[in-house]
Amino acid sequence: MATPEIATAIAFFDRLFAAVGLLRAKQKEKSERTDQALYALYTALNETKAYISFLKSGKEQDREREHAIAKLWYDASVPLRKVDRDLAERCFLKGSYWLERDTWSQLMINRKRIGLNQVIESTRDLLMESS
Repeated sequence: MATPEIATAIAFFDRLFAAVGLLRAKQKEKSERTDQALYALYTALNETKAYISFLKSGKEQDREREHAIAKLWYDASVPLRKVDRDLAERCFLKGSYWLERDTWSQLMINRKRIGLNQVIESTRDLLMESS
């Protein structure tokens, strides 16, 4: 039969191990959320870069493709909201940009920090933080 001190110590360590397990589970969940956000971001970035190359090669603007790119940016903003709210907002704005490109000035793009290179840099920062 255990003494009260031993029983108290056992109860303490049981709670401690449960807390450690809970912390690990939360870290794993956060890591999975970050991975989902990064995959969504990479999809939007890659499609955007491909489309910009398409335009630079002299091809005509494709509104249907621009709408699809806007959706990718909107979709990327959803999992990001729990990982990086600022980047999520910028992705949402990037989606708005692709729906109405002609209404955005370079000054607005710079102020809202939605330039492709700015978003790529933020994505890289998020990747490095989560490693």
